[in-house]
Amino acid sequence: MDPAPPPKSAFWTVVETAMILAFIGMLAVMLIQVVSRYALAIGVPWTDEASRYLYITQIFLGLAVAERYGMNIRVTLVLDMLSTRIRSVIEAIGYLLTIAIAVAVLFGAMRMINQTGNVAASTLPVTMAWLYGVQALGLALYITLLAKDVVATFRRTSSEAHAS
Repeated sequence: MDPAPPPKSAFWTVVETAMILAFIGMLAVMLIQVVSRYALAIGVPWTDEASRYLYITQIFLGLAVAERYGMNIRVTLVLDMLSTRIRSVIEAIGYLLTIAIAVAVLFGAMRMINQTGNVAASTLPVTMAWLYGVQALGLALYITLLAKDVVATFRRTSSEAHAS
């Protein structure tokens, strides 16, 4: 049975809307890019950079949204063959390793925010720090949700241990 969807909140509505708008914006910008280049034979220089920024926005916000709904891709072939207790321990270890990697990438993004705060994008009126800021936001949300999953996994494991 699928778990119940998480409760709606204004914050997550904003995050999900931003992710969807980034996706739609990226498609629109790429359409402009293709039509202008191949149908009109003119280059529109800002479209490449804008589509890249929008793509990164949708990826990092989408990472957090997918984790919130428990929809990130996982291969569970081996996990499905294990006992509930062993499966929970391995899942918790997987979450902790994922958190460690995400924290390392988050620190890299934070460092890049500081280093690129005054570096202008090539064709857009924003700094490169914006790009890393979106990554940091998405990763921070993702790490928070993973930590919640670790706690839930440990609670489930301990309640199952007490029940047996």
